[in-house]
Amino acid sequence: MSGEPTVFWVGASTTGGLGSPASGVRRLEVDAQGGWQLDEPIAVGANPMFLTLRGDRLAVAHELAPGGVSAWSVQADGRGLAPLAELGPADGDPCHLAISPDGAWALAANYSGGSVTSHPIGGSVPAAAVARAAFTGSGPDAQRQESSHLHQIVFDGTTALGPDLGADRIRLLELDEARGELLEAGEIAVHAGAGPRHLVVSGRLALVANELDRTVSVLDLDARAELGWSPVDEGVTPRGLGVSAIRLTRGGVVLVGDRDADALAGLRLDRAARTLEHVASVTTGGIHPRDLELTHDERFALVADQGSDSIAIVALDAEGVPQELVDTVPTPAPACLARAPR
Repeated sequence: MSGEPTVFWVGASTTGGLGSPASGVRRLEVDAQGGWQLDEPIAVGANPMFLTLRGDRLAVAHELAPGGVSAWSVQADGRGLAPLAELGPADGDPCHLAISPDGAWALAANYSGGSVTSHPIGGSVPAAAVARAAFTGSGPDAQRQESSHLHQIVFDGTTALGPDLGADRIRLLELDEARGELLEAGEIAVHAGAGPRHLVVSGRLALVANELDRTVSVLDLDARAELGWSPVDEGVTPRGLGVSAIRLTRGGVVLVGDRDADALAGLRLDRAARTLEHVASVTTGGIHPRDLELTHDERFALVADQGSDSIAIVALDAEGVPQELVDTVPTPAPACLARAPR
């Protein structure tokens, strides 16, 4: 029902590197008027920086070196968590996860490891890494692109897409759901120096937020080609932080976290022309927007401002264009907003 609140699970940094040290993950409700309720933290292990949900399964990336993955079951009341699979090692600062369509595996994107690892999360065995797909490559930015840096993993049917910030590539993988093995299935190149961070799939297009040059690329998934790219907001003076997360509204507006402006940017997608145009930016009132997500009714976007210990609630118009900051939720070092399904 449209009047039901949207539930998010908030991942956070417990190390205090950016923002205040958190004590665990938190459940957040946001209602249709933008009102909110935040539960007390639940300890799930060190540095639960990224969370993802499929059904009642919650997978956690513990972004450390070497780091690890754990899995939890959301309890019947929707508020508690119970261990499902014990912590297993990853391959160096796992920063993003995707749960397989059958719910049995979590794939981790390992930033410093330059790899993707698979982890069983069904509860019958520990979540130790079963398979590893490692990549090589570099880009023109000598400091940020000296080697492969996988920054995200997203399923599109049976294919997993992994933006590689270090090599200006989208890596393609197939998962053997019976054994957890990973098969490399090609790649899509983006323009040099882009630094692809996160993407969203829409039909046979993918829209990629490029961290390093502050652009969004449009990819044709069938042709495996970059069709073009557009600046996120040309009016912003770069500070070397770049852009972060990306979402697409039902009205065809691409939302991007802009860390150089501490803002939420909106770009309108022209599906026929396969182009993007900046239409609005709204400052979040916080610092370092790390992640963002939409309420189910798409009246609001939530932005996790890790550096200011806050989550911004930004009103959207009927298409999804950012309008104004309506409230702020105080919580230590929020790094991820995982929306619970209905």
